[in-house]
Amino acid sequence: MGIKANNTNLDRVWEPLTIGNTKVRNRIMMTAMGVFYGENNLLSDRHIIYYKERAKGGAGLIITEQQAGHKLSKGSFYDGCTAWEERVVPQYAKLANAVHEYEGKIFAQLFAAGVHDKGNMIFDEWHPLWGVSDIPSIFHKEVPHVVDKEDINDLQMGFAKSANNAKIAGLDGVELHAAHSYMLGQFLSPTYNNRTDEYGGNNKNRCRFIVETAEKVRESVGPDFTLGVRLSVEEHLGSAGTTSEQGEEQVEIFARSGLFDFINISAGGYHTFAAAVPPMGSPSKINLPLGIIAKRAVGNKAKIFLAGRVTNLYEAEEILTENAADMVALTRAHFADPHLVTKTKEGREKEIRRCIGANECISRIFDQRPAACLVNPSTGREKSSEWSHTKISPVQDLKRKSIVVIGGGISGLHFSAIASERGHEISIFEKSDKIGGHVLNYANLKGKERWLDLIEDVSHRCLSNNVKIECNAEMNEEKILNLNPDTLVVATGARWRKDGRTPYQPGSEGVPGHKQQNVFDIETALSLILKDNKALGKNIIMIDESGGYLPLAVAKILLSDTKAQVNMVTPEPRVGAEVYKTLELMQIMPELEALGINIFSETNVVSINKKEVQLLSIWGTKTHIIDNVDSIIFSTFRESINSLFYTKKLSGLERKLIGDAMAPRRPAQVIYEAEQLGRKI
Repeated sequence: MGIKANNTNLDRVWEPLTIGNTKVRNRIMMTAMGVFYGENNLLSDRHIIYYKERAKGGAGLIITEQQAGHKLSKGSFYDGCTAWEERVVPQYAKLANAVHEYEGKIFAQLFAAGVHDKGNMIFDEWHPLWGVSDIPSIFHKEVPHVVDKEDINDLQMGFAKSANNAKIAGLDGVELHAAHSYMLGQFLSPTYNNRTDEYGGNNKNRCRFIVETAEKVRESVGPDFTLGVRLSVEEHLGSAGTTSEQGEEQVEIFARSGLFDFINISAGGYHTFAAAVPPMGSPSKINLPLGIIAKRAVGNKAKIFLAGRVTNLYEAEEILTENAADMVALTRAHFADPHLVTKTKEGREKEIRRCIGANECISRIFDQRPAACLVNPSTGREKSSEWSHTKISPVQDLKRKSIVVIGGGISGLHFSAIASERGHEISIFEKSDKIGGHVLNYANLKGKERWLDLIEDVSHRCLSNNVKIECNAEMNEEKILNLNPDTLVVATGARWRKDGRTPYQPGSEGVPGHKQQNVFDIETALSLILKDNKALGKNIIMIDESGGYLPLAVAKILLSDTKAQVNMVTPEPRVGAEVYKTLELMQIMPELEALGINIFSETNVVSINKKEVQLLSIWGTKTHIIDNVDSIIFSTFRESINSLFYTKKLSGLERKLIGDAMAPRRPAQVIYEAEQLGRKI
């Protein structure tokens, strides 16, 4: 999955573009992405430095994360930001100055949450939700108050005031967020709009609220301030949602209105979020056909922006060349590397930290936490000089160390990349025949090959700084002492457990029968079926407490390649809780159901007796026996491999324990820890 060689002409990418009265230096942009670095519901200094870094890195246009255009929307996320209060103006002015310093342009995205909100989010501002109809959110389940004419006017005046705040502060424009099932999009979508007045019914009526809102905004800011609208022109819900045909008509209506300088094309919504933020395994340029339709519909009346799993400037060039957009968004790609435009322009593509679509950023947002990047711990931490994207403090000659790293997984590699860049002499010893550690389990799965990009990118940084990497190297105390390093870094990772020990059964040391030869951990099971897809037999029980993608992927292989019967057992209310938040569950679960998976939720495995497995509900009232079982697979927890760190023979060495060897965690956590040590040692 290497980076495309810099032999493709990027003439269209480098063309400037005029959007209304805003002149942009190139055709590359960042669409609005919720990062939630707000303080006191205001855009924070952390936000400003984060956006400034992307302008410095060459992005032509940046659109802020959603800003509440109305008083009832700033609390839809913890630390969500207001736009309608005048106290935003000083921070917006700081933002404008920061981005303009590097010749970038900045728009504010204005939104209202509608039903996708919690009315008790802000402790001192509890309120009923406002909805287009009385249809609650699929997530929050809170029945809203249906907005009447007075409420509608109040919403529209809030957006007008918010836009004026942005103009006064010196921002370059605003975008009305009518995509992804938020309030303005709820007016557009049959999923949420069952009104019978002039705001419901046919497509033209459903567009009325947005047209009227834009008119109010124009009255407030005048004809010369840049204004656009973001749309989900295909919600992927069939006739229950906005179809591409209806989306095309909406684009035509908004273009004909003469109110909008640009229309920003997206897809999906709260029922189909994997279309809005396509996870790894999704096709690149996924929305290109929608862009072609929108360009045809809009003609010369407005500019078309397009997002949807665009990962590099060469893909952006293809979109522009095929006349599918005037501006192309590389949003998560900029989240991962704010300097990707400059690096590409200078022929330094191999230095780019590539977004792999793991959606760690989105997962954290589901947990109401500030967004972070799996591949780049500096993202969001730009405020601290310790986490600079471009300047890593070199180590003084007298403090330069010879460092031995045991383990070539992502933790050992990331530490080595940073520490070697600072000037330390690093040698990595990996006992297997490949670097990458447990990430290779995912990279071996169909559609998850971009995990190899992560390994390739960090190993390139290591090799560029003369890190020595030796595979098939089983190290012990004597070998390490013979190397006489100044520092030993133990990054030996973790192994999956197969004993079935679980916090759902306090005091238990494991499931009786787990030592049978037909019991496997998930990693071993995967390696066996990749060599021989019939190795585990026809009747499989899988016990999952990880909530991750790996057990689901193994189940898919077993179901599709061997036609096995797979029974998945979890004590959790659902399988795949973690990949629900990364949006991967929305892709794989329909496939698993179609293949005939059986799922026992809120259930434990309590005993294994040869080919008989006994299940018990976590409430202790319901039992179930499954017999004739060929294999049992545990995907529960991992345990650290770190005995080398604690051996007394190495007590005289300076030692550091990092990564899963310290404690098994998510990749983003161990990468952060590894880089932090690399920057400090």
